[in-house]
Amino acid sequence: MAVSLLTGGAHSMVAQSQETARPPQAPPAAAGPAMQPAAPPKPPPAFYRNLIVLDAAHGGRDNGAQLSSSAVEKDVTLAFAQKLRPALTAQGFTVVVTRDSDPPEELTTDQRAGTANHVRPLACLVIHAAATGSGVHLVSSSLPESVAKSTSGRALVWNKAQAPVVGMSLRLANEVGLTIDAAQLPVLLLRASVPPLDNLVCPAIAIELAPLKTSSGTSTAATDSGYQQRAATAIAAGLASFRNHNAPAPPATPGLLPRPGVPQ
Repeated sequence: MAVSLLTGGAHSMVAQSQETARPPQAPPAAAGPAMQPAAPPKPPPAFYRNLIVLDAAHGGRDNGAQLSSSAVEKDVTLAFAQKLRPALTAQGFTVVVTRDSDPPEELTTDQRAGTANHVRPLACLVIHAAATGSGVHLVSSSLPESVAKSTSGRALVWNKAQAPVVGMSLRLANEVGLTIDAAQLPVLLLRASVPPLDNLVCPAIAIELAPLKTSSGTSTAATDSGYQQRAATAIAAGLASFRNHNAPAPPATPGLLPRPGVPQ
């Protein structure tokens, strides 16, 4: 029974006498230290500096170009990606691939871009092969850098997602081109909208392996294992150089060690 405020002793005593008896209550527990709110989780990084995505073009019912009577592009891109992967691992990278076999159905452009965008890599390499040309062709998106300024603060248009990082992709192509040239392989830098470059939010280039032609007139096909290995080693060195120049390692925190298997 709630006791309201009353004036005069008699009225107060009547009200108290009608109150239902209650068992004695334990004294309130001493207040402990105030609980601190949990720290909000750290936001994911813009990218992982030791993570690379390899996208071997074509696959499934999509054979790509016919490179010879016995070789189609989808098989050569996969073989080249399988040589690139250990070369990148030797440089300290963790590698994610869009495919490591010939899938029954071809991967769509959106699936390939979605894989790379989801894991936030330092770079994505889209692998192609050709029967014409010479050496290694490095292709960056043809989107103008000015698009990045006009879309600032707005949701990115899917087919212009690469625009904000076009400058970084051009640096990536340059760094990889320098190490390919140092390996005495012909290299050509191009700009084109090769799928899925325009849909990627990380630095990205397409790498097309063309036949290796010499001044004496001899030619080594893109299917040659030794040629692929030379190119893979040079490309991996270029990625390591790009990482060192554009994404240096953060300073170590005393008492904390990096977790094994987690890209930094």
